[in-house]
Amino acid sequence: MGKGKKTRDLILGTALEVFRERRYGNSSVNEIAKRLGVRTSLVYYYFANKEDIFNELAVTYRDGLEEEIRQHISFEGSLLQNVINILVTYKDYIRSHKDLYDTFREVEFVEKDLIRDYYQRITHLIAKALPRDFSKLYDLETLAYALLGSVYFVVIKNLIWENKEDIDQELETVKVFLDKGIDIDGTFTPFIVPEKPMESQEPQFASRGERTKYQLLKAGEKLFGEKGFEKTQLTEITSEAGVGLGTFYLYFESKTELLAEIVKYVNHTLRKTSRIYQDALTDRRTIENVGFQAFYHLFKNMGPAYRIVREAEFVEPSIGIWYYTRLAEGYTKGLAQAMESKQIRPMDPEVLAYILMGVSHTTGIKWFVLDECKEINDNSVLTVLELVMHGLSGMERKVTNELQRNL
Repeated sequence: MGKGKKTRDLILGTALEVFRERRYGNSSVNEIAKRLGVRTSLVYYYFANKEDIFNELAVTYRDGLEEEIRQHISFEGSLLQNVINILVTYKDYIRSHKDLYDTFREVEFVEKDLIRDYYQRITHLIAKALPRDFSKLYDLETLAYALLGSVYFVVIKNLIWENKEDIDQELETVKVFLDKGIDIDGTFTPFIVPEKPMESQEPQFASRGERTKYQLLKAGEKLFGEKGFEKTQLTEITSEAGVGLGTFYLYFESKTELLAEIVKYVNHTLRKTSRIYQDALTDRRTIENVGFQAFYHLFKNMGPAYRIVREAEFVEPSIGIWYYTRLAEGYTKGLAQAMESKQIRPMDPEVLAYILMGVSHTTGIKWFVLDECKEINDNSVLTVLELVMHGLSGMERKVTNELQRNL
């Protein structure tokens, strides 16, 4: 190995350590050089800036995962087994490269071109495992994102947040879900739900102070969503809210506390929206059918705010993790009750909650962040819901029946 290559690799390795400890948003080239014990000019000789270093680390992660999947991809087994093999490879690679993966996730809403390329490459490999005839009824690209989503939060929760050694038990639940879905008798037919208008009026305030706090929350939501937490200055927030900097500190001790309040607000908004859509529904299959679309409608209308939730996990991990665990707790309870009443297929309800959250997350990312869709294609939504309800085996049967009818 040449001296230049060795130095470059040392810089990359040191940068990854700094990003892991300080988070990417809080790190600088100066810190990387100091940790390495060299002048800053040496780092700049090899890399233009911090973003350049990150891009190389991200490309290393992306290319490594892609190559690993290519080596393990197989079309010799059943459809389910071929898909599971890819997802297990995905899980194993992340388990072996946790720090690299964590840094990569931190900029999911920032470096969109790189993230778009990453998702397209990985989901393209997943789509290759799907039968060509599936395209007669389903959106294969969306289905590939949904399949990746089935392990997305399962991997993050267990390998990243809880630092487990492996998730073999959780993957058994993923396998049951991907095989048969949640519909216990296979009779449910997914349907499209009209979008309900979101509340646009400001809430009623009991005092001037409540109004001022609300204005600061909305200003933070807007600017964090557009620019990101780290790049937003407090003076920009107060200017957007129409108040002075001193007024900010009457309501929040720091920018991080404001972020925490916004995350709680987004969590409340999502749960409130779900209740509006699901009001008076009792069949869990219908609740899921409607709930997925409620999330998509909300994501479409407040995508930047959803970015705040993802960024919060890296600014202050407890905030972001709280958001998802709070959602999962209520979700798990509802799924468990539905299993007890035999409305949906029995499996681990907590794992299923994270599976369903992951499916909605990755497909939402595809449509509203990467593709920047203004509307959702009905067939794409129904593709996701067919997987949720009937799994790959049910989808296969539906395609087979359709082909036989056309003979």
